[in-house]
Amino acid sequence: MIDVRHVTKSHPLRRSPKSKESFVSVNDVSFSLLENTSYALVGESGSGKSTLALMLAAILPPTDGEILFDGNNIWTLSPKALRLMHGDIQLVLQNSQGALDPRRRIYESIAEPLRKLRRLTRQEEQHAVHDILHKVQLPDEVLMRYPHELSGGQQSRVCIARAMALAPRLVIFDESVSGLDVTVQKKVLDLLLDLRQAYQSSFLFITHDIDAALYMADHIFVMKEGKIVESLADAHGYDDFTHPYSRELIASLP
Repeated sequence: MIDVRHVTKSHPLRRSPKSKESFVSVNDVSFSLLENTSYALVGESGSGKSTLALMLAAILPPTDGEILFDGNNIWTLSPKALRLMHGDIQLVLQNSQGALDPRRRIYESIAEPLRKLRRLTRQEEQHAVHDILHKVQLPDEVLMRYPHELSGGQQSRVCIARAMALAPRLVIFDESVSGLDVTVQKKVLDLLLDLRQAYQSSFLFITHDIDAALYMADHIFVMKEGKIVESLADAHGYDDFTHPYSRELIASLP
């Protein structure tokens, strides 16, 4: 599905008009994501995880390297093909409240991607919105509310509903539950596991928490200073991690 080949992202440091210095946030990263598989990308804040997520979602172009979706470089796709790809790859960000338009009712927020990428009748749209709302375990009355009228956990579920409404092939969750209460976080993680099974989608779960990565993913990548320093298939516990940085992350757990 997705092949990341030697991708680098550098950012110019404008200390002076003539400065040619740059900061590299993602450094020569390569990996593949397969259909119907769960992945986690683990690392501390500033390790390059979010930059990589934006590049995978075709929001931010790489400086070097290429990202292939079904064998095609996403940055050479036609506007129509890129729009269709955005229906197949969805990104759910950490700040769920900021991701929702405060002036729109929840129904409109969930229906928006359907209107942009699916040709549905009004009745089909309503059915799709109600169906995904029930799948994220929210009551119908939520649809007429505004984001500020919902709890943090409910806002997260709405953002998940927006992404899953399109039945995407890949969903990238960038620290999507990190700001939630521990009890609420566990419920949302369990919901994500159920949705992945129901939709047979691939999930890339980006987190700083190795415990959450082990709970959510079949394959785990560990990222430090822009590089993938460890890649594990079918990890089951702390003992599977061998890289010194991975061991540091484990040692820092509460």
